[in-house]
Amino acid sequence: MKLATVSTQPLQYTGNVCISGLTASGKTTHSHLLAGEFGLTYVSGSQIQLNFMAISLIQTKDFWITQEAKQLWNHDEFSRIDAELLRIESATHGCIFDTSTMPWRHRQPALCIWLGSTLKSRVLKSIVSHRGRSRFAPDEYPALIAEKDAATQRLYKELYDIRIGSDLPCFDLILDISSLIEEATLEASLRSIHATHDIIRPAAAWYLTGRQQFRRQFEEMVAA
Repeated sequence: MKLATVSTQPLQYTGNVCISGLTASGKTTHSHLLAGEFGLTYVSGSQIQLNFMAISLIQTKDFWITQEAKQLWNHDEFSRIDAELLRIESATHGCIFDTSTMPWRHRQPALCIWLGSTLKSRVLKSIVSHRGRSRFAPDEYPALIAEKDAATQRLYKELYDIRIGSDLPCFDLILDISSLIEEATLEASLRSIHATHDIIRPAAAWYLTGRQQFRRQFEEMVAA
């Protein structure tokens, strides 16, 4: 049986996508999903930081709330990361930026998405994603993630007068996904990821391609 041939114009992206949120909000998960589906170049602020510090990119899932990671929470390191992010942005298009500050600081056209998630919901996601291998007990997570949140918010307020988590006018799409996970189970986590991606995917596809089919999909999901 001969398969039908579909002729389409090659995709030539002229913008980027930036996904922002607090620790464990889902930035990395949804950045990877979009990068894989649309051939975007994945750019991670966390990976840039590890590279600058000559630390292996292969780290345990709970690395960013460990005592070791706290040495990276300082003005010099954050400034170096942000400068490199802007350098990358100036050199290419079709990137997805998995990092907190790009929605406030980007210079090239970009779709900016905020993933809002309560501390409780982010704790549940972390417990699941760390797959029972964490060095921390479940009841330690709230304080550890809250400490990471506070450090990030303080540093970016001091560096750029950015109020991460409350100053949101720069975002094109703001999603509060707190209610999508109510227990620390794989099933609940997968449902949360699926429901969130059902909105993010058509929004990003519409922005990147301009195709009306994706606009209709996005509008249907928002109206549902």
